[in-house]
Amino acid sequence: MRKITLATVALAGSMALIGITAVPAFAATTGGTPATVTIEPGALSITVPGTAALSTVVPGASSTVTLGATVVSDGRAGTTNWTATVVLPVLSDGATTPKTIPTTTATYLATAATVTGSPTLAAVTTQTDLSTAKTSQVTTAVSGNNTASWTATLTVPIPAQALAAVYTGTMTQSVS
Repeated sequence: MRKITLATVALAGSMALIGITAVPAFAATTGGTPATVTIEPGALSITVPGTAALSTVVPGASSTVTLGATVVSDGRAGTTNWTATVVLPVLSDGATTPKTIPTTTATYLATAATVTGSPTLAAVTTQTDLSTAKTSQVTTAVSGNNTASWTATLTVPIPAQALAAVYTGTMTQSVS
């Protein structure tokens, strides 16, 4: 019996020494969990007026229309500037042997844009010779999503030698 008692005392003593040298456990009072969010870029788009019905005029006069709103929506969530352009190719009566009205003397005058968000738009100027693409609006200092909305006046001088007909063409506005 003595051996069992001695073994028990030795085991109890060992346990006591382990307890004395053990470092007490502490519970954390704060903790950190990383949080991450990803911002997805959207699109750059343009909405243009549905029609541009120029006024009826006689040869040698100018035909004019005030266009509805053009709206650029920049949802790219970035810092890249954008430029809007306008082009109006030759107007034609659509006949087999077409009669045409040139647009080399046509003008596009945009109003100052109403802007939301951060961009700054350059001063508006009259664009002439719409037979090739011309800048209608240009931004600087873009930071994040933004929109711009403007109207414009389109004027097409009709040559004095123009023949009576209905002339059509497609004015294209784009943004990049």
